[in-house]
Amino acid sequence: MVTLADCQRTQHAWFRALAEATGGRSFSTHRMDWVWLPETRQMLCMFPTEVTDAGLQPALAEAERRGATSVGIWMNAAMREGILPAYRFVRGWQPWWMTRPLDVETVVAGSEEQDARVSLTSLVPHQVWLATGRSDDEWAGRCYAYLPPDQGAKHLAGIFDLEVAPEQRRTGLGTALLNTLSEAAFNAGAEHLLLNATPDGQRLFRQRGFELIGKGQTWWFHPPQ
Repeated sequence: MVTLADCQRTQHAWFRALAEATGGRSFSTHRMDWVWLPETRQMLCMFPTEVTDAGLQPALAEAERRGATSVGIWMNAAMREGILPAYRFVRGWQPWWMTRPLDVETVVAGSEEQDARVSLTSLVPHQVWLATGRSDDEWAGRCYAYLPPDQGAKHLAGIFDLEVAPEQRRTGLGTALLNTLSEAAFNAGAEHLLLNATPDGQRLFRQRGFELIGKGQTWWFHPPQ
């Protein structure tokens, strides 16, 4: 069974891996865990159990020093905002946590729908894959899958950053990207996929067998530039 805690843990692991791969860093301030992503210039706090002045102030100072364009806090839906509005954080988009089991039947069914527009690149063997879509030699979409190491008995892969060019939407490309990554993750030992969806995006994932197991919340602060 995949839990909300599994989803949150995998999301945090993905951002830490992304920070490490792009010259960022991870750090903690008074029980608040942060990730700095230099490519997007985002400072993110991942699923704190408590939001305090002592945790926020040094992270906001670090964000200012690094020229962050946004500071985000991902939280469990049950947490109260507390002091966040006082620090000019505003409520952002709501992650819908969705999961799907992986087995031979579902993967084979997906592989029968292979799309010539999609190519797969293994960025880290047996851990990170990038599926890229191209149409008429033009970029059309992309998506990542991540199978975190050291999960114990659980074998969960996350789907992240699915993006399809506007002119390629409703052409089956999003489904093709998912199918390609599902097969790669399954072949590497993943038994479940998980992801966070927007309220609009979840319709695609429901059609591909994903089920909603819970929701979260995000809060955002945009420093003056």
